[in-house]
Amino acid sequence: MKRTYIFCFLFLLFIGCQKESILISTKASEVFYVENLGASMRVFVEGNTASHIFILIIHGGPGVSSYFYDTKYISTHLGDKYAMVYWDQRNAGASQGTSNGKDLHLGIMVEDLKKVIEVLKFRYGQDISLFLVGHSFGGLIAADFVTTPGYQQMIKGLINVDGSHNYPLNDTLTRQMLLSYGQREISLNRKESKWKPIVDYCLAHSGNFSEDESMQLEKYAGDAENLVDSVKKVNITNFILRYAIKDAYPLTAILSNLLYSEDSNFNKELAVTQFSSSLNTVTVPVLVLWGKYDFVCPLLLGEDFYNRIHSTNKRFAISPVSGHNMILQDNKLFCDEISAFVSQFK
Repeated sequence: MKRTYIFCFLFLLFIGCQKESILISTKASEVFYVENLGASMRVFVEGNTASHIFILIIHGGPGVSSYFYDTKYISTHLGDKYAMVYWDQRNAGASQGTSNGKDLHLGIMVEDLKKVIEVLKFRYGQDISLFLVGHSFGGLIAADFVTTPGYQQMIKGLINVDGSHNYPLNDTLTRQMLLSYGQREISLNRKESKWKPIVDYCLAHSGNFSEDESMQLEKYAGDAENLVDSVKKVNITNFILRYAIKDAYPLTAILSNLLYSEDSNFNKELAVTQFSSSLNTVTVPVLVLWGKYDFVCPLLLGEDFYNRIHSTNKRFAISPVSGHNMILQDNKLFCDEISAFVSQFK
Protein backbone atom coordinates (compact mmCIF):
# COMPACT_ATOMS: atom_id res chain seq x y z
CA MET A 1 0.00 0.00 0.00
CA LYS A 2 2.84 2.38 0.85
CA ARG A 3 4.47 1.72 -2.52
CA THR A 4 1.16 2.50 -4.24
CA TYR A 5 0.98 5.90 -2.52
CA ILE A 6 4.57 6.69 -3.51
CA PHE A 7 3.91 5.65 -7.11
CA CYS A 8 0.79 7.82 -7.29
CA PHE A 9 2.64 10.79 -5.82
CA LEU A 10 5.50 10.48 -8.32
CA PHE A 11 3.04 10.04 -11.20
CA LEU A 12 1.10 13.18 -10.23
CA LEU A 13 4.34 15.10 -9.73
CA PHE A 14 5.51 14.08 -13.21
CA ILE A 15 2.21 15.08 -14.80
CA GLY A 16 2.16 18.41 -12.95
CA CYS A 17 5.70 19.32 -14.03
CA GLN A 18 5.33 18.59 -17.72
CA LYS A 19 5.97 21.60 -19.95
CA GLU A 20 2.89 22.91 -21.75
CA SER A 21 2.66 21.66 -25.32
CA ILE A 22 2.62 24.64 -27.71
CA LEU A 23 0.91 23.94 -31.02
CA ILE A 24 2.48 25.69 -34.02
CA SER A 25 -0.18 25.95 -36.68
CA THR A 26 -1.43 27.92 -39.66
CA LYS A 27 -4.79 28.16 -37.87
CA ALA A 28 -3.93 28.60 -34.23
CA SER A 29 -6.46 29.64 -31.62
CA GLU A 30 -5.32 29.61 -28.03
CA VAL A 31 -5.76 31.61 -24.85
CA PHE A 32 -3.33 31.93 -21.98
CA TYR A 33 -2.84 34.37 -19.11
CA VAL A 34 0.25 36.43 -18.32
CA GLU A 35 0.70 37.38 -14.67
CA ASN A 36 2.49 40.51 -13.55
CA LEU A 37 2.28 42.69 -10.43
CA GLY A 38 -1.13 41.50 -9.27
CA ALA A 39 -2.77 41.26 -12.69
CA SER A 40 -3.59 38.13 -14.68
CA MET A 41 -3.93 39.32 -18.27
CA ARG A 42 -5.71 37.43 -21.04
CA VAL A 43 -3.76 36.87 -24.25
CA PHE A 44 -5.47 35.37 -27.29
CA VAL A 45 -3.26 34.16 -30.14
CA GLU A 46 -5.01 33.49 -33.42
CA GLY A 47 -3.87 32.77 -36.95
CA ASN A 48 -0.64 31.58 -38.51
CA THR A 49 1.87 30.95 -35.74
CA ALA A 50 3.86 28.81 -38.19
CA SER A 51 4.86 32.08 -39.92
CA HIS A 52 6.90 33.05 -36.81
CA ILE A 53 5.57 36.58 -37.36
CA PHE A 54 3.40 38.01 -34.56
CA ILE A 55 1.32 41.20 -34.62
CA LEU A 56 0.46 42.33 -31.08
CA ILE A 57 -2.55 44.63 -30.68
CA ILE A 58 -2.31 47.26 -27.91
CA HIS A 59 -5.93 48.28 -27.55
CA GLY A 60 -7.36 51.67 -26.68
CA GLY A 61 -8.94 52.75 -23.45
CA PRO A 62 -7.93 52.73 -20.73
CA GLY A 63 -10.06 49.73 -19.86
CA VAL A 64 -11.60 48.80 -23.22
CA SER A 65 -10.72 45.34 -24.56
CA SER A 66 -8.87 43.54 -27.33
CA TYR A 67 -12.09 41.62 -28.07
CA PHE A 68 -13.29 44.55 -30.16
CA TYR A 69 -10.26 44.32 -32.47
CA ASP A 70 -10.67 40.66 -33.37
CA THR A 71 -12.83 40.99 -36.48
CA LYS A 72 -13.55 38.50 -39.22
CA TYR A 73 -11.89 40.79 -41.79
CA ILE A 74 -8.64 40.97 -39.82
CA SER A 75 -8.67 37.21 -39.21
CA THR A 76 -9.06 36.61 -42.93
CA HIS A 77 -6.67 39.24 -44.29
CA LEU A 78 -3.93 39.25 -41.64
CA GLY A 79 -4.47 36.10 -39.58
CA ASP A 80 -4.06 33.88 -42.62
CA LYS A 81 -0.46 35.10 -43.05
CA TYR A 82 0.59 36.08 -39.53
CA ALA A 83 -0.21 35.35 -35.90
CA MET A 84 -2.50 37.98 -34.36
CA VAL A 85 -2.06 38.60 -30.63
CA TYR A 86 -4.92 40.18 -28.69
CA TRP A 87 -3.77 41.30 -25.25
CA ASP A 88 -6.25 42.52 -22.65
CA GLN A 89 -4.38 45.06 -20.52
CA ARG A 90 -4.72 45.01 -16.73
CA ASN A 91 -8.19 46.17 -15.73
CA ALA A 92 -9.46 45.51 -19.25
CA GLY A 93 -11.49 42.90 -21.08
CA ALA A 94 -11.24 39.44 -19.53
CA SER A 95 -8.12 40.17 -17.49
CA GLN A 96 -8.29 39.25 -13.81
CA GLY A 97 -6.35 39.69 -10.60
CA THR A 98 -6.30 41.97 -7.60
CA SER A 99 -5.33 45.02 -9.62
CA ASN A 100 -7.82 47.88 -9.67
CA GLY A 101 -7.94 51.61 -10.24
CA LYS A 102 -5.56 52.62 -7.46
CA ASP A 103 -2.85 50.32 -8.89
CA LEU A 104 -3.00 51.72 -12.42
CA HIS A 105 0.12 53.46 -13.68
CA LEU A 106 1.41 53.83 -17.21
CA GLY A 107 4.85 52.54 -16.20
CA ILE A 108 3.32 49.33 -14.84
CA MET A 109 1.40 48.81 -18.09
CA VAL A 110 4.63 49.16 -20.06
CA GLU A 111 6.19 46.48 -17.86
CA ASP A 112 3.07 44.36 -18.50
CA LEU A 113 3.69 44.71 -22.24
CA LYS A 114 7.32 43.70 -21.83
CA LYS A 115 6.22 40.62 -19.88
CA VAL A 116 3.72 39.67 -22.61
CA ILE A 117 6.47 39.92 -25.23
CA GLU A 118 8.80 37.78 -23.13
CA VAL A 119 6.12 35.12 -22.71
CA LEU A 120 5.38 35.12 -26.45
CA LYS A 121 9.07 34.56 -27.21
CA PHE A 122 9.30 31.83 -24.57
CA ARG A 123 6.28 30.03 -26.02
CA TYR A 124 6.92 30.42 -29.73
CA GLY A 125 10.67 30.95 -30.01
CA GLN A 126 13.18 33.70 -29.37
CA ASP A 127 13.53 34.15 -33.14
CA ILE A 128 9.93 35.24 -33.80
CA SER A 129 9.40 38.60 -35.52
CA LEU A 130 7.19 40.82 -33.39
CA PHE A 131 5.32 43.97 -34.43
CA LEU A 132 3.33 46.26 -32.13
CA VAL A 133 0.06 47.94 -33.17
CA GLY A 134 -0.90 50.75 -30.81
CA HIS A 135 -4.35 52.31 -31.22
CA SER A 136 -5.59 55.40 -29.36
CA PHE A 137 -4.54 55.00 -25.68
CA GLY A 138 -2.56 51.97 -26.86
CA GLY A 139 -0.40 54.44 -28.78
CA LEU A 140 0.60 56.03 -25.48
CA ILE A 141 1.69 52.66 -24.08
CA ALA A 142 3.58 51.94 -27.30
CA ALA A 143 5.30 55.35 -27.24
CA ASP A 144 6.37 54.77 -23.64
CA PHE A 145 7.61 51.29 -24.51
CA VAL A 146 9.74 52.21 -27.54
CA THR A 147 11.29 55.21 -25.77
CA THR A 148 12.31 53.09 -22.75
CA PRO A 149 16.05 52.29 -23.15
CA GLY A 150 16.62 48.82 -24.61
CA TYR A 151 12.96 47.94 -25.19
CA GLN A 152 12.56 48.74 -28.88
CA GLN A 153 15.20 46.08 -29.66
CA MET A 154 12.59 43.49 -28.64
CA ILE A 155 10.43 44.25 -31.69
CA LYS A 156 10.82 44.44 -35.46
CA GLY A 157 8.57 47.43 -35.94
CA LEU A 158 5.86 49.72 -34.58
CA ILE A 159 2.49 50.54 -36.14
CA ASN A 160 0.76 53.63 -34.74
CA VAL A 161 -2.96 53.74 -35.57
CA ASP A 162 -4.56 57.01 -34.44
CA GLY A 163 -2.49 56.74 -31.27
CA SER A 164 -1.86 59.44 -28.70
CA HIS A 165 1.74 60.04 -27.61
CA ASN A 166 1.16 63.44 -25.99
CA TYR A 167 -2.07 64.06 -24.05
CA PRO A 168 -1.67 67.83 -23.48
CA LEU A 169 -0.97 68.36 -27.20
CA ASN A 170 -3.81 65.96 -28.01
CA ASP A 171 -6.36 68.09 -26.16
CA THR A 172 -5.08 71.29 -27.76
CA LEU A 173 -5.29 69.83 -31.26
CA THR A 174 -8.75 68.35 -30.64
CA ARG A 175 -10.04 71.76 -29.59
CA GLN A 176 -8.34 73.39 -32.59
CA MET A 177 -9.83 70.90 -35.06
CA LEU A 178 -13.32 71.08 -33.53
CA LEU A 179 -13.24 74.88 -33.63
CA SER A 180 -11.92 75.32 -37.17
CA TYR A 181 -14.07 72.59 -38.69
CA GLY A 182 -17.18 73.65 -36.78
CA GLN A 183 -16.83 77.32 -37.70
CA ARG A 184 -16.45 76.39 -41.35
CA GLU A 185 -19.52 74.16 -41.30
CA ILE A 186 -21.57 76.87 -39.62
CA SER A 187 -20.44 79.43 -42.22
CA LEU A 188 -21.68 77.05 -44.92
CA ASN A 189 -25.03 76.62 -43.15
CA ARG A 190 -24.46 72.92 -42.61
CA LYS A 191 -25.84 71.36 -39.40
CA GLU A 192 -25.46 74.66 -37.55
CA SER A 193 -27.56 73.54 -34.57
CA LYS A 194 -25.27 70.54 -34.06
CA TRP A 195 -22.00 72.41 -34.47
CA LYS A 196 -22.88 75.54 -32.48
CA PRO A 197 -22.64 74.02 -28.94
CA ILE A 198 -19.31 72.42 -29.91
CA VAL A 199 -17.89 75.70 -31.21
CA ASP A 200 -19.24 77.65 -28.23
CA TYR A 201 -17.60 75.23 -25.81
CA CYS A 202 -14.25 75.46 -27.61
CA LEU A 203 -14.40 79.26 -27.57
CA ALA A 204 -15.10 79.21 -23.82
CA HIS A 205 -12.31 76.73 -23.00
CA SER A 206 -9.03 77.71 -24.59
CA GLY A 207 -6.31 75.81 -22.71
CA ASN A 208 -4.87 74.32 -19.51
CA PHE A 209 -7.68 71.82 -19.63
CA SER A 210 -9.00 70.15 -16.52
CA GLU A 211 -9.90 66.46 -16.50
CA ASP A 212 -13.57 67.32 -17.02
CA GLU A 213 -12.74 69.64 -19.92
CA SER A 214 -10.58 66.98 -21.52
CA MET A 215 -13.38 64.43 -21.27
CA GLN A 216 -15.88 66.89 -22.74
CA LEU A 217 -13.58 67.63 -25.67
CA GLU A 218 -13.29 63.89 -26.31
CA LYS A 219 -17.08 63.53 -26.24
CA TYR A 220 -17.49 66.39 -28.69
CA ALA A 221 -14.81 64.81 -30.87
CA GLY A 222 -16.93 61.69 -31.17
CA ASP A 223 -20.01 63.79 -31.92
CA ALA A 224 -18.14 65.76 -34.58
CA GLU A 225 -17.02 62.63 -36.40
CA ASN A 226 -20.64 61.58 -36.77
CA LEU A 227 -21.49 64.98 -38.28
CA VAL A 228 -19.00 64.59 -41.14
CA ASP A 229 -20.68 63.05 -44.16
CA SER A 230 -17.39 61.82 -45.63
CA VAL A 231 -16.75 59.48 -42.69
CA LYS A 232 -17.78 55.87 -43.05
CA LYS A 233 -20.31 55.33 -40.28
CA VAL A 234 -19.89 52.30 -38.05
CA ASN A 235 -22.45 51.43 -35.40
CA ILE A 236 -20.26 50.27 -32.52
CA THR A 237 -23.24 49.00 -30.54
CA ASN A 238 -24.39 46.78 -33.41
CA PHE A 239 -20.83 45.58 -33.90
CA ILE A 240 -20.54 44.54 -30.25
CA LEU A 241 -23.94 42.84 -30.29
CA ARG A 242 -23.03 40.93 -33.44
CA TYR A 243 -19.80 39.56 -32.03
CA ALA A 244 -20.69 39.36 -28.32
CA ILE A 245 -22.72 36.17 -28.55
CA LYS A 246 -20.69 34.49 -31.29
CA ASP A 247 -17.36 35.08 -29.56
CA ALA A 248 -18.74 34.77 -26.02
CA TYR A 249 -17.67 38.20 -24.80
CA PRO A 250 -17.34 38.28 -20.98
CA LEU A 251 -19.52 41.38 -20.83
CA THR A 252 -19.68 41.57 -17.03
CA ALA A 253 -15.88 41.45 -16.74
CA ILE A 254 -15.43 43.95 -19.57
CA LEU A 255 -17.83 46.42 -17.94
CA SER A 256 -16.43 46.09 -14.41
CA ASN A 257 -12.85 46.47 -15.66
CA LEU A 258 -13.86 49.56 -17.63
CA LEU A 259 -15.34 51.12 -14.50
CA TYR A 260 -12.18 50.39 -12.50
CA SER A 261 -10.07 52.02 -15.22
CA GLU A 262 -11.91 55.31 -14.84
CA ASP A 263 -9.92 55.96 -11.66
CA SER A 264 -9.40 59.70 -11.42
CA ASN A 265 -5.80 59.54 -10.18
CA PHE A 266 -4.75 57.47 -13.19
CA ASN A 267 -6.47 59.84 -15.60
CA LYS A 268 -4.79 62.81 -13.92
CA GLU A 269 -1.44 61.11 -14.55
CA LEU A 270 -2.28 60.59 -18.22
CA ALA A 271 -3.47 64.19 -18.65
CA VAL A 272 0.09 65.50 -18.30
CA THR A 273 1.93 62.62 -20.00
CA GLN A 274 3.88 63.23 -23.20
CA PHE A 275 6.64 61.50 -25.17
CA SER A 276 7.24 64.06 -27.91
CA SER A 277 10.55 65.05 -26.34
CA SER A 278 11.91 61.47 -26.36
CA LEU A 279 10.65 60.20 -29.73
CA ASN A 280 14.00 61.05 -31.30
CA THR A 281 15.30 57.83 -29.73
CA VAL A 282 12.98 55.70 -31.89
CA THR A 283 14.87 54.02 -34.74
CA VAL A 284 12.88 50.85 -35.48
CA PRO A 285 10.74 50.81 -38.66
CA VAL A 286 7.47 52.66 -38.09
CA LEU A 287 4.15 52.71 -39.94
CA VAL A 288 1.72 55.51 -39.04
CA LEU A 289 -1.94 55.03 -40.03
CA TRP A 290 -4.44 57.84 -39.47
CA GLY A 291 -8.03 58.80 -40.16
CA LYS A 292 -8.44 62.10 -41.98
CA TYR A 293 -11.45 62.96 -39.83
CA ASP A 294 -10.14 61.82 -36.46
CA PHE A 295 -11.13 64.52 -33.97
CA VAL A 296 -10.23 62.37 -30.92
CA CYS A 297 -6.57 62.12 -31.99
CA PRO A 298 -6.27 64.66 -34.81
CA LEU A 299 -4.11 64.19 -37.86
CA LEU A 300 -1.66 66.87 -36.68
CA LEU A 301 -0.93 64.63 -33.68
CA GLY A 302 0.10 61.86 -36.05
CA GLU A 303 2.29 64.28 -37.96
CA ASP A 304 4.02 65.34 -34.72
CA PHE A 305 4.76 61.69 -33.96
CA TYR A 306 6.00 60.97 -37.50
CA ASN A 307 8.25 64.05 -37.67
CA ARG A 308 9.88 63.44 -34.30
CA ILE A 309 10.89 59.78 -34.69
CA HIS A 310 14.36 59.14 -36.12
CA SER A 311 13.50 55.93 -37.95
CA THR A 312 15.04 55.78 -41.40
CA ASN A 313 12.25 53.44 -42.48
CA LYS A 314 8.93 55.14 -41.83
CA ARG A 315 5.67 55.61 -43.70
CA PHE A 316 2.54 57.70 -43.14
CA ALA A 317 -0.79 56.62 -44.68
CA ILE A 318 -4.08 58.50 -44.33
CA SER A 319 -7.55 57.04 -44.71
CA PRO A 320 -9.91 59.45 -46.52
CA VAL A 321 -13.02 57.84 -44.97
CA SER A 322 -11.96 57.23 -41.36
CA GLY A 323 -12.30 58.98 -38.08
CA HIS A 324 -10.85 57.42 -34.93
CA ASN A 325 -11.62 53.78 -35.77
CA MET A 326 -9.80 52.93 -38.99
CA ILE A 327 -9.75 49.26 -37.98
CA LEU A 328 -13.52 49.20 -38.60
CA GLN A 329 -14.01 52.17 -40.92
CA ASP A 330 -11.28 51.37 -43.47
CA ASN A 331 -10.31 47.78 -42.73
CA LYS A 332 -8.92 47.21 -46.23
CA LEU A 333 -6.39 50.04 -45.99
CA PHE A 334 -5.55 48.97 -42.42
CA CYS A 335 -4.82 45.36 -43.40
CA ASP A 336 -3.13 46.16 -46.72
CA GLU A 337 -0.74 48.68 -45.17
CA ILE A 338 0.15 46.44 -42.23
CA SER A 339 0.64 43.41 -44.46
CA ALA A 340 3.03 45.31 -46.74
CA PHE A 341 4.92 46.81 -43.80
CA VAL A 342 5.33 43.50 -41.98
CA SER A 343 6.34 41.71 -45.17
CA GLN A 344 9.09 44.27 -45.74
CA PHE A 345 10.58 44.30 -42.25
CA LYS A 346 9.94 40.80 -40.90
